[in-house]
Amino acid sequence: MSLNEPLIDRKEDVYSILRTYYDQFSSAAGKLDLLRPAACFSPHIFGAGKSFVGENFLKFLKKFADEEEEQKETEVFNKSSSGKVDLKFFSWKHFAENTLSVCFKLGESFSRAPFPRFLEALMYNIAMATAQCNGMTAREIVEFTDAAMKQPSVFLFVQYLLEQFQKQYLFLMIDELSHLSDLTTYYSELTTKQFVESDPGYIPYRKFFRTVGELLDTGKVILYIAGRTAEISARLSDARSSSVTLHMLRLNPFNLHDINEYIELATYSGKSLKDCLLPSDDLRYRFVELLKKKTGGIPLIVRNTLLALVEKVANLSQPVINDDNMELLLDSVFEDILNESGTFIIPEILDSATLLRYQFVLLNYQLGTIFPIDFVVTLCGTRTYLMDLVATFGFYCEFCGIDGIDMGTEFKIGCCEFILRAHSSYKFFREASEIFPLSPFSYISDNATAKGVFFEFIFMKIFRFRLLTFLHSNSSPIVHSAIPGIFQGSFIEQDSVSYSMESTKSYDIPILRNVSDSFSDHYRKYLQRCGIFVPKDGNSSGPDAYFVFHNGQTRYVVGFSFKFYHKSEFSKRDIEKEAEQFFQGVVSVLNDESFSSVQLCFQFVVVCARYDRSVGFSTEEHNIVEDASGFVTQHSSRSTLNESSRSCLQLVIVSQRNLEVYLGRDNVEVLRKIGEANRGEFSKDFSVWCETVFESMFNEYVSSLETEQSNVTSRVARNIRPRTNEENRMQMEGYQSAMQVEGGDTRGEQSVAASSSLSSSFDWNAFLRDRCGLSEEDVAYCLPRLSFIGMIDLSGVTTEFLLKCGIDSPSLRLRIMLGIRQFLAK
Repeated sequence: MSLNEPLIDRKEDVYSILRTYYDQFSSAAGKLDLLRPAACFSPHIFGAGKSFVGENFLKFLKKFADEEEEQKETEVFNKSSSGKVDLKFFSWKHFAENTLSVCFKLGESFSRAPFPRFLEALMYNIAMATAQCNGMTAREIVEFTDAAMKQPSVFLFVQYLLEQFQKQYLFLMIDELSHLSDLTTYYSELTTKQFVESDPGYIPYRKFFRTVGELLDTGKVILYIAGRTAEISARLSDARSSSVTLHMLRLNPFNLHDINEYIELATYSGKSLKDCLLPSDDLRYRFVELLKKKTGGIPLIVRNTLLALVEKVANLSQPVINDDNMELLLDSVFEDILNESGTFIIPEILDSATLLRYQFVLLNYQLGTIFPIDFVVTLCGTRTYLMDLVATFGFYCEFCGIDGIDMGTEFKIGCCEFILRAHSSYKFFREASEIFPLSPFSYISDNATAKGVFFEFIFMKIFRFRLLTFLHSNSSPIVHSAIPGIFQGSFIEQDSVSYSMESTKSYDIPILRNVSDSFSDHYRKYLQRCGIFVPKDGNSSGPDAYFVFHNGQTRYVVGFSFKFYHKSEFSKRDIEKEAEQFFQGVVSVLNDESFSSVQLCFQFVVVCARYDRSVGFSTEEHNIVEDASGFVTQHSSRSTLNESSRSCLQLVIVSQRNLEVYLGRDNVEVLRKIGEANRGEFSKDFSVWCETVFESMFNEYVSSLETEQSNVTSRVARNIRPRTNEENRMQMEGYQSAMQVEGGDTRGEQSVAASSSLSSSFDWNAFLRDRCGLSEEDVAYCLPRLSFIGMIDLSGVTTEFLLKCGIDSPSLRLRIMLGIRQFLAK
C-alpha cells in the first residue's frame, strides 16, 4: 500500500523556471550571441519540495496546459535555426509538448565516469540520465551514451539529445548540489584558482557555474539546480564571476488551500484521504488548520504525517477522527514521523557556538522579524547568509515581496510545532527551545509594550545563558558571580548563595490577575521547584519573571519587575506600589505551616532603563536594597511572622550602572537605540541589534573560558613573543619545561620527555581543519604560528596568547578557542 501524491499547485515556481530560461535572450538585435546564461536555484530545507518540482516538471507542464480553458498567451523569445530570436506567443502546451526532461544527482556516479575532465563527466552523466529517464534498455543506454559523447562540441551534444526525442528544449535538473565538494577528489580542476578567492570553499562552485555556462550557451537548456549548500547563498553574487545569473524559487510551504486540496486529491490504496480520515466536510477545515500548525505546511512533513495517520486507522472500517481526538491522533504519530523522516535537521557539531546560532534563529522566528533575502549575519566569528543558517536547523523561509521573476525581496523565518518538538527531544537544543513565550510580531512595532517585551526577553535570555555558562565552567557556581551587578548588596550576594543545573530550567506559568488572592496557590503549583518562570501572555499584575533556587534548606524566590522607559521615568512611588502588591501575596505563603519545612527568602528585584529622581541612588550608583518586612506586617491579617522570615524579605532596585555591568556596554547601547528608534529604524536595524546581543553572549562565553586558564600559563604566555618557525622548534622544549616548573611539576626529565612526545604527536593540521572548521587557506596561515604548542599545553592557550602568536584575525582566534574548548571537554 502506498500514498499517491497529487500535483499541488506550483505554477508560480514552474513559471519562474521558464521565465528564467527565456529572459536569457536579449531583444536587442535578436542575436543568439547576446544570450546571458541564467538558471533557477532552490537551496531550501530538506522536505520543501525541491526535487518534487524537478522530477515532475513535465507533469506540471501538462497539468497547467490541461487547465488552460483558452490559450492565454505569454510573450517569449523563440529561437530560429538561423540564430535569430523572433518574437512569438505560445502557451503552457507549447512547452509541455516540446520539452525533454532529464534529472540526476551529483554524487558518486561522477567517479565512475570514464573521462578526466569535469565537463566531459557532466555530459556523460546527462546522457546516461537522459536514456534512463526515458525508459531505454541497458544495451540502448550504452549505445545512446556512446553516440552522444562522440559529438564534437557541447552544442552538438545537446542537439543530438533533443533530436533523438524530437524535442526543442532540454529541461535539466541537477540535484544535491552540496555533493559538489565531494567531487574535488576526482576532478582537481574544481579547486584550481583563477583569481584571489575570499574563501576557498567557493572555488568548486565558481568552476561548476563556468562549466554549466557552456551548456546554457547553447540556448536550448532550461537549467534547474537544487540542493542545500552554504557556499551558494542568498543574493547569489557567488555565481556572477562565472557569468551565470541565478534566480531562486519561492517554494513556499503549503497554505491552507493547498493542504485542503492535497487531502482531497491524494489517494491511499485507491481511496481518497478525505474518505479515509474525515467522516464529514465540517471537520475538514479545523483538521486542515491543525495540520498546518503542526507541520508548517512543509510538503514532506505534510505527506509523512498524513501517511502515518492513514496507516494508523487503515484497519478501521469507518473514519475515527472527530473534534475531540484529532489533535491527540496527530500527536500520536509524531514519533513515527521523526523516526521515518530525515526532515528534522540537527547540525553535526553541537557546541556553544551552535547553540547561540540556534538561539538567534529561534528568537527571530518568535519575533517574526522580516529580513532582506541577502541578509548576512556574523555570529561566533563566522559570517553566514541568514537563509543558510535558518535551513541548518530545519527552519524555513517564508518569502514576501515581489522582485520580477525572482522569489521576492524579503523573508521571515518559519517553523512548526513538529520541528520544535524534534529539537526539544535533543537535550542540547532543549536548553534553547525551552524559552520564554513571546507572541510573534510581523514586525517590532514602535510602541512601549513591544519594546518592553523585548527588554524582558533579552534580560532573561542573558540571565539564563550566564547561569548555564558559569555552571559549566566553575566547580562552585555562585549566583552573584554568574549574574554580576543584579544582586549587589542583597542577601544573595552577602551569603554567597550557590545554585544548581535544575535552577536554570525554564517554565511557562499562568498569568496572575489578582496576586493577593491567588499567590499561595500559584506558589504551591509552580514555585516550589527550581527554575526560571515566565508568565504565558503579556504583562501580569505581578512579577514579569521568577527565579527560584535552593541552597541547602533555604528556598529563594526572586520576582523580577522590568520597566523599559526612555521617554518617561519610573518613580519611587511606582516601585513601592508594585512591591506592595508582590509582598501582599507573599504573606499567605509565609503564614502557611505546610511550607515551613524549608526556610523561605523572597526578593523583589526592579530593573528599569530609566528612573525618576525620586529614586535616589548613591553617587557610586550601588543598588538600593531595602528590608521589605514592612510591606508584609502592614498588610498581614495576623502577624505571625518570626524574625527570620522578616529578615529574608528584600526589595532590590538595580542601578543603571549595575544594569550596564550585567548587560554589557554594547547591549546597553542596543537598548538605548531600541528605545529611541522610530518605526522605520526598527524594520531596518532590528535584526542587526539582535546580532549584537548574541555576539555579546558569545564573547561572554569566550571570556569565561579564559578565566579557567591558570595564572601560571598566563604569566608564561605574556612573556612569549611571536617566533619564527625555527625559533619555535628551538624553544619548544624550554617553553614546556617552564610551564611545568612554574606549575609545580616535579616529575623531572621523564615528564618533559612525555610532554615532548605529546607535542610532536598533536596534529594541528587536522585539528584546525576538522575541529575548528577552518579553510585550507586559514590552516596554512595558522599552522606555522601554532605548531610549537603541544597537546599538554592546550589548556593554557587564551585569545590573548593567540594574538601574541600572530593570529591577528578575531574570527580565527574565536574559532580556535571554541575548537580547543570542545577538544578538552572530550
